[in-house]
Amino acid sequence: MFTVKQHTEKAKYNEKFFQETKDEYPDWAITGLFYSALHLVEAFLSKKDHSVEDHKSRFWFIQNTKELKPLYPNYRALYDYSVNARYKMQKFNVETLNDTYKSFYLPLKKDIDRLL
Repeated sequence: MFTVKQHTEKAKYNEKFFQETKDEYPDWAITGLFYSALHLVEAFLSKKDHSVEDHKSRFWFIQNTKELKPLYPNYRALYDYSVNARYKMQKFNVETLNDTYKSFYLPLKKDIDRLL
């Protein structure tokens, strides 16, 4: 199991990747943003001595953990955007990515930071 610090560092790394690639590679940028959110959630789970190994288990924990349940819609939206970009070849423009960052990612990040 990884530590809270390791997960938060990976989240920062992925958020930086998002910022640096969103203009040229928006599909990978949105995927990086989702994985940043994933590591923020994992940081919280690590703090509680939980570990999950797949998306299905993580969704369950988010939906069934009092502190995380309100974050589920934002987390799910980021996951869905990532899946749509990777597998359904949905195209994203920079404006949409910036809106997604502000509307879904930043609120999730703020709440996780508060919980940590």
